[in-house]
Amino acid sequence: MKSISKKTTFYCDKLIIGLLLATVITVPLFFDIRLYSVFDLSKVMALYLLTIAILVVWSIVFAFKHGFKFSHTAIDIPILAYIFIFIISLIISINPIMSLFGTYKRFEGLTATLCYIVIFYATVNFITTTKRVYLLIIAIVAGATISSGYGIAQHLGFDMFKWSSFEARRVFSTFGNPVFFSAYLVMTLPVAVALFLRDSFQQTDVPVLKNSPTPPVLWVFFVVSSIIYTTFWLTNTRACFMALLGGLTPLLFFIFKRQSAERYKFVVLIISFVLIGVFFNVRHETSVIKHFAGDVRTTAASTEKLIFNKIPPRKRPWIANKFSVAGSSFSRIFQYLAATRIIKDYPALGIGPDTIGIVYQKNLAKVFSSIESDKGFPFPRQDRIHNDVLDTAVTRGIFGLGTYIWLLTAFSVYVGKNYKRLSNQNKILILGILAGILCYLIQSEFSFGNTPIVTLFWVMMGLCISIIKINETEGLLSTEGVSKIKGCCEDRKLRGWEGGKTGSAQLPKFPSSQIPVFCKWISCGIVLTALGFVSVFVIRFYRADAYFEYGRRILDYEKENLPTVTEKGLFFMKHAIRLNPYETFYRDELCRTYIQMAFKTKDEAWIQKAYVEANNSLKLIPQHYMGFFHLGMIQQFLAEHFNRNTADSAINYYKKAIESDPFQAPFHSNLASLYINKGNLDQAIEELSQAYLIRPDEVNHADRLANAYLQKGDLEKALYFSRKTVTLSPSESGYYNNLGAILSKKGMYEEAINAFKKAIEINPKEPIYVDNLTKLYLSLEKYDELIPYYKKLIELNPLDADSLNNLGAVYKRKKQPEDAFQSFQKAVTLKPDNPIYTHNLASAYIDLGDSTYARNVLQTFNEAYPNHNYLNIHLLLADIYSRSADWEKVVSGCNQAIKLDGKSIAAYKMLGIAYYSMHYYELAEKTLNKTLALDPNDQGTKDLLAKISNKINR
Repeated sequence: MKSISKKTTFYCDKLIIGLLLATVITVPLFFDIRLYSVFDLSKVMALYLLTIAILVVWSIVFAFKHGFKFSHTAIDIPILAYIFIFIISLIISINPIMSLFGTYKRFEGLTATLCYIVIFYATVNFITTTKRVYLLIIAIVAGATISSGYGIAQHLGFDMFKWSSFEARRVFSTFGNPVFFSAYLVMTLPVAVALFLRDSFQQTDVPVLKNSPTPPVLWVFFVVSSIIYTTFWLTNTRACFMALLGGLTPLLFFIFKRQSAERYKFVVLIISFVLIGVFFNVRHETSVIKHFAGDVRTTAASTEKLIFNKIPPRKRPWIANKFSVAGSSFSRIFQYLAATRIIKDYPALGIGPDTIGIVYQKNLAKVFSSIESDKGFPFPRQDRIHNDVLDTAVTRGIFGLGTYIWLLTAFSVYVGKNYKRLSNQNKILILGILAGILCYLIQSEFSFGNTPIVTLFWVMMGLCISIIKINETEGLLSTEGVSKIKGCCEDRKLRGWEGGKTGSAQLPKFPSSQIPVFCKWISCGIVLTALGFVSVFVIRFYRADAYFEYGRRILDYEKENLPTVTEKGLFFMKHAIRLNPYETFYRDELCRTYIQMAFKTKDEAWIQKAYVEANNSLKLIPQHYMGFFHLGMIQQFLAEHFNRNTADSAINYYKKAIESDPFQAPFHSNLASLYINKGNLDQAIEELSQAYLIRPDEVNHADRLANAYLQKGDLEKALYFSRKTVTLSPSESGYYNNLGAILSKKGMYEEAINAFKKAIEINPKEPIYVDNLTKLYLSLEKYDELIPYYKKLIELNPLDADSLNNLGAVYKRKKQPEDAFQSFQKAVTLKPDNPIYTHNLASAYIDLGDSTYARNVLQTFNEAYPNHNYLNIHLLLADIYSRSADWEKVVSGCNQAIKLDGKSIAAYKMLGIAYYSMHYYELAEKTLNKTLALDPNDQGTKDLLAKISNKINR
């Protein structure tokens, strides 16, 4: 039985070492393209499963081993305090579920932190020999080398995956983000350098031949260091550049000072690193120096007249004006200010681990206001503060920050106290590891860690403690004689000691009689059962993301059979939610899909499904901005398409969404639509203005503002935003047409003409643009310019009788009777019932000297349409009759005209002339007096009345 226990323990021990090696290699390298969260979830799931496997094997070791042994460390109490505050902060978190699992694509909740602690203690307990230390360190460097090779291949264009977010000048390898990849590289680079230079410290207690050659294998680490260092420059990350300077430089300086052998290795390394650094910094696309310079505000302020560029409600810190708005340094300033706001509200224990995304945007609005010169809201949504100290204080409060600092301080003190006792090779090795830890801590003050980086951080801390423990044991064995070793061992047995001095002591072995075998097996069984359940949940969450991504791809890319594809895609998305009901991102996407289907089909059933999912997401996160936004869209859809009385409810939901995240342009834009429908133009303009300030590159916002200001009568601002539309979308003809209309209203006719011409140039087949230009030319009496555009209108629509008539009118005005006649004739042919066209055609006959045809045309029209009420036809026909002295018909025509318009001066005047010609002087006098009453300045009428008076007096 003892033999089986020993063998089982032996193999389990080896298996845990293998799992630790797998952890430092697999977690950084593994990703699964079947997932939506390709890089993040895949890595955290690898961490979970490997941690569970370690715990399973460790439990078996506990069951089989006769004495229970667990290594103490000097930082046990700080770690316990760190975890205790983490748990308390989770319990009172603003969202405990999110604090437990972590926010989507970050996953830095309690579960991940417990995994880090398990990995740390597994390292301390099982990395107990120098061979194991080197195995683990070489595994770390090997993982970095493999990921570096992939990064270089990406830069050179050799990548089997076509990443949508890939940018050749900033590679991200297996991490999906160049910042995370760069942080991983700067943590591993000092370790690789330390492996290369580990023989540079001359051992004082072991004689070494002068000029003894370096083992050739060590030059492999020089090559590895160069590869990692080269790839680091390809990430082009400033925070990690600062970390590299802060971590690697002290390491190299210390090695240089203590170096007593093989100095040429150090010189070769430094020269290589300097040459590589210079090479990448003289290239614009990989220069970190230029990346730094790009953040500094060097350009003069724009001279463009801005509408909304007033002083923001919250004055910006002076330092913010020193950086480019588009740079990350600018965003960091306001991140830190927002973090201080959150800390003021939750000072003791914070808002809860990994919950910053819930309240960050709301607090950012307290310290930042968009202005137009920013050219848009300059920050992406954040769910982490890019500063480890502030992030810890925000999520776990002052107590959490205190335990974190205590943990780091206790670790530093422990390593510092034991450093001098290390052998020279262990010194350089631990210096390399400490430099990697320091790189992590420095970059974390400008960024934040993710799963593989934080895992490596805890493994490195565990390695430092393991090296100190191993050094103590080996030191005692090497400095004492065999007899002293026996005495030491007897002394240790008497004290129940395992591992030596304070800070590296282990708990005593408990005899098997003290822990009954059945108790150990029961405990092991309970642990294994619990881990089995945990494994099921882990795998469920992993499968959920794969199902979600598969459903999303179906909906996005397979459109040939929409109804079937939609149902299939929705099935997988809903199955993802069944597997992981705590992920709001899945519910948001499903709700968005339901709303899209409702808009396409106008089917209220889809809206009901969307309503359920939106409410479910708010149950998970009561402050969830997307939940409020989706409910607002649902209520707005019901109001606009089903005439429900839900507009006010939609407004309230949009306001809640804006309160949770004031920097989402669609929230303001949709709210503006509701205000416009309610006739509240001022509030609509206010919301549209906010949408425009957040996303001024979206032409829809500028176009709607132009229309809103035009409705309000503010032509100046309408013109400003109309000009913006053509700047943002110079290929859209409609915006030029709108600009032309506003310019016309402002009396800027030449610019209006150019705008209409540009619209016609872009879309020459749109008759509205040509019609608007002809109307403008007509109002300006530019008849020469009118003719080609009327012809274009007729070309676009040969049945356009109005354009034919108008073209005839232009020809008539230009004294081109033949052309006028042809146009009028075509217009009458198209619309013979139109009295205007008929009148103009008759007038053209007269211009051609053919009054007979003119009379026939008018008479025919009157016979065909006796009830028409067009005055000018009767007047023109009366005029034609007057030319042939057919005064009876003149009188008849004039009377018909007067019936239509009792104030027609021309009708009264012509009637008076007819009566005068018929010698009806009294009727003539009476009629002409009416003419004079209508137009007292008509000298012709006055002269004719004088003649009539003379006739009557005789």
